[in-house]
Parts: sequence; structure tokens; C-alpha cells
Amino acid sequence: MSCTRRESVSQVAVLGSPAYAVASEIAAEGEIVNATPLGSDPHYMEFTSSVAKVLEQSKAVIALGASADRKMVSELSKPKLFVLPEGLEDPHVWLSPKRVLAWVPQIQSFLDEQFPNTKNVHAQNAEKFMAALQELNANFEKLRGYCFVTQHPAFAYVEQDYGWRILGTLEVGEAEISPKQLTALMEALKSEENCLLLLNPYEPSKTAEVLSEQLGLPSVDFDILEVATRSYSSIMAENIDGVLHALKQ
Repeated sequence: MSCTRRESVSQVAVLGSPAYAVASEIAAEGEIVNATPLGSDPHYMEFTSSVAKVLEQSKAVIALGASADRKMVSELSKPKLFVLPEGLEDPHVWLSPKRVLAWVPQIQSFLDEQFPNTKNVHAQNAEKFMAALQELNANFEKLRGYCFVTQHPAFAYVEQDYGWRILGTLEVGEAEISPKQLTALMEALKSEENCLLLLNPYEPSKTAEVLSEQLGLPSVDFDILEVATRSYSSIMAENIDGVLHALKQ
């Protein structure tokens, strides 16, 4: 990450890829800097010297607050905002556009406090972003009742908010499911006429290959924003468009 002291001292550091993907939709140009190490897992974020430097030089911090990042940011004596509640067992709230809508006023208000001269820009950006979230929300609703198998166990909030039927997942924690669990999943899939496998584009899966080869299970990439480098709305629109196309909706 290239960020000089002069630049970062006037910026808000954002820690956690999903938080940055959302905050970048609202902030004015140059107001935030991504403090997240490239490819860093939100569950087990490492407090490296480069992260420490950006956090130290920033004027304030927005953090996801999923795990280790909460502890490292809590110790800083500067304004801070955690977008996730403390102690949340499953942090993947950001995959539900309906829940991300609740983040918008929090982040907008925090940025207004840090950059009062650009409140109007934050308001305009937030309005545009909320419109994009509403469109995503409507498209997610179209898939109510559809069957999915997910590579990563990250879709509990989507299932709860939109009624997607998550038949199974290919991972438990960070490990792939056991042969016994895979056999049970394959048996369950045999009774489903139309089920789609959602793959993490950044992680190959041997189990997914087995399902594709033996059952012909169709699949599509679904970026779960754990290594997000683009805006939230662009990533999620690409995700849902891919799913709708695969299901010919």
C-alpha cells in the first residue's frame, strides 16, 4: 500500500475488505484509505507493521469489527466506528443488501464528523448507494425458494432475509467437508431438480469438482467480498447478475 504520512494523517483508515467496499461508496474522493492487507481474511486479520502504520497515521478508523481487527482498533486513541456488533458469531452480514442498508447512515454520519465540509457529497453518494442497494434487494428477492449449495458457509443472513434455500456447504470452518458429509449432500442433491453451486472465485475446491463431475451440478462464481478491491455495489451486482443468468431469471 502506498500512502505517505501527509496523505494518511488527513484520511480515515478503513480496516476489513467489506467495510472498505461499502465506505468507498459514501466517502468523497481522497477521504479514506484501505488499511486492509491485500488478500487478508476478515476472520483472522493479521496486525502487520504496514497495517499499524496506516492506522497510526490516520485521523480516524472505520473497522469491520469481525475479530482481531476489533481488538487492534479498540486500543487506538482516535475516533472509531465498528460496523458489526461485538461478539457476532457469524460476521457475513455484508452479503445481505438489506442489512448493509443499515450501515449507510452510520458510515455517513461518521464521515460527516470527520469531514464536515463534504457533507453534501456524502449525502449524494449515500442516496445513490441506497438506490443501488434497493435494486440489489429486489434482485435477491427474485431467488426466494431457489436451491443453493455454497462453497463457504457465509449465506445464513441471505437465507434468513431472502428465503434462499441453502441445501449445504462445502466447508466447515476453513476445511472442506468430510467424505461422509459429501455423500450425504450428494444424496440430498439427487432429489433437487434445480440447484446451483456458489463458488468462491479466489479459492479452488476439490469437493466442488467432485459435485460437478459426478452430478453435473451447475456452478457460478459468487464473490463474498473477503478480498474486495472494488465498490460493494459493483461486486454484488456482478454476483447477482451471474446467479440470475445461470438460473435464467
